[in-house]
Amino acid sequence: MTDFSALKMRKSQMIAGFGVGAIVEIDNQSLIAKDISTWSSFITRDKKFRVDSIPRLEKLLGIRYIISPPNAPSKSWENSTSKLSIPYHRFPKWLECRKCNSLRKYTIGVMYVQNFRTVSCHGCQGDSSNLTPVRFIFAPEDGSLDDISWSYILHAGTGSECRSEKLVKRSIQGKGGGLSALEVSCTKCSVKKNMAQIKNDLYMQTSRGVMPWQQGAAQSNNANPNSKHNSFQQRGATSLYQPQIVSALDLIGSNYEQEQNLNKVDEYLDGNHLIIRYKGKLEGLQENDLLTDKLIGEQCLKCQEDLIADAPEDINEISIEDIKKYLFEENVEEELPDVNLAEVNDESLKVGEFKLLNENGHNIFKNYDGEKYAISDSAINPFLESVTRIKKLREVRVLKGYTRHFYPKFHSVNASEKRLPFLPGYEVFGEGLFLQFNMSAIKTWEKLNGDEIKSRIIDMQMRQEKDATSLPFPTPRFVLVHTFSHLLIKQLCFESGYSAASIKERLYVNEAENMCGVLIYTADADSEGSLGGLVRMSDEKRLSHSIKSMLESASWCSSDPTCIEIGSPGTRGLNKAACHACSLISETSCAYMNALLDRGILIGSKKEGLKGFFDGINK
Repeated sequence: MTDFSALKMRKSQMIAGFGVGAIVEIDNQSLIAKDISTWSSFITRDKKFRVDSIPRLEKLLGIRYIISPPNAPSKSWENSTSKLSIPYHRFPKWLECRKCNSLRKYTIGVMYVQNFRTVSCHGCQGDSSNLTPVRFIFAPEDGSLDDISWSYILHAGTGSECRSEKLVKRSIQGKGGGLSALEVSCTKCSVKKNMAQIKNDLYMQTSRGVMPWQQGAAQSNNANPNSKHNSFQQRGATSLYQPQIVSALDLIGSNYEQEQNLNKVDEYLDGNHLIIRYKGKLEGLQENDLLTDKLIGEQCLKCQEDLIADAPEDINEISIEDIKKYLFEENVEEELPDVNLAEVNDESLKVGEFKLLNENGHNIFKNYDGEKYAISDSAINPFLESVTRIKKLREVRVLKGYTRHFYPKFHSVNASEKRLPFLPGYEVFGEGLFLQFNMSAIKTWEKLNGDEIKSRIIDMQMRQEKDATSLPFPTPRFVLVHTFSHLLIKQLCFESGYSAASIKERLYVNEAENMCGVLIYTADADSEGSLGGLVRMSDEKRLSHSIKSMLESASWCSSDPTCIEIGSPGTRGLNKAACHACSLISETSCAYMNALLDRGILIGSKKEGLKGFFDGINK
């Protein structure tokens, strides 16, 4: 019996770390989350699963609404028909028995975790707990996933015509702990290969080009000697899944979002049970030739009364015209815009957010409470212009797709050809502080250190262009702000009471819009948000002390001089002076995969004659 307590996941996990296309470990088994086209209509149509609208975010993504997936099943769902659960698929299908060492392919798929079925070993009739998913999978360059064709790869090149799938996998004594110490053999023809040989021969397996849950073209077993990548991967590798998240701050009530209430009536009327009931009445009258203008008017008035009585508090008026539109028009929804999600990011949304975050005075809206003040500390003011303490903040995060490994190919969370009016997402609440850099100081610093700065980040720029990553192009001020954000997050962890993984960053860097700032915040799914630790740290005296302490710590790394002079390239070689000892933070906290970082830009480099932006602040 499956332990359903082990199936519980947070909404944030179901969107990001274990979202569509990600491999999930459940009760000693391995599943992969299926795309949103397979989700039950009970989830996608029920308004209780919809996230409160942020119109500009939905417009950017070309959708009508955002779906928050239901929590993982409770015990009460154990015998349900799984209408309120996210579908999963067993992957890999090859399992190995820890008792008899047999390696077998099981075709039992898993639609929903509450209908999860374990299987027993056919060889020894042992307990199902002895069966574990095989550790290795096929992950080709196109970003798809598949099982390794164990039988074909094992027999390929041996001269054997056997294609038996009754295999055995065991450890070889005296071979150490590497791949060569693991051997796979056929019980029928006795052909053997160690795992290192199988890895080297995997170029002979070609991709079907689809995900495990999809029905695609049959796999071809023709050799592919031109393959640029050995597709032999461990299923638990973190590089197998990189979610592509787009987010927006909820600024409803501000001058920036005047569209706040434009679609609330439409949202209320769309699919409303009262509309459906009255529409059915009118259709019945029409079929019996009893429908008159007088009856239409009467039914519309009654429908209006019922709708107003049942409406939420934020809807004050529903016109007869609105009601008629939904009662009589066959298709009241506009056609979904054709949006290329691979090219969509949240940078355009940040322009308006920056204006509000940097707005003078104390601004209080429904889900935002921010107060700006100018920095008076003479040591800090030349570099940082102002701070906005934010007591209340709401953010909506949407999963648009994912990538794998170092491959730039984008995979949408919707694998079907049909356009869907939604994407999966969730909302978080919290607090934070926004820091605005002194633009004149940045421009002066860039002008005085142009060649030296270029020599620091030229490798980043070349690698970013070569790899065609989804990361922003590394400009000097972007690397500066991003590195500053990481160092300050690490410092605030010591002083605010929050863990490193709970503090996040949101960068606002755009030369065309004269933007240069960073929002450091904490956010949680709880409507209360957080405990005020960052708001407390936004006090000028405390913040000035934190920044000075941060820069003092940044002036020396335990990995120096290697870190500052040679650098730690990190992900895709997109870092300079940045390592775990000084600049890297939790992957969940960084918005850019712990890449595009250089501590030397902040503190300077004597070897390259570079003056750091904050050089001399503690002297």
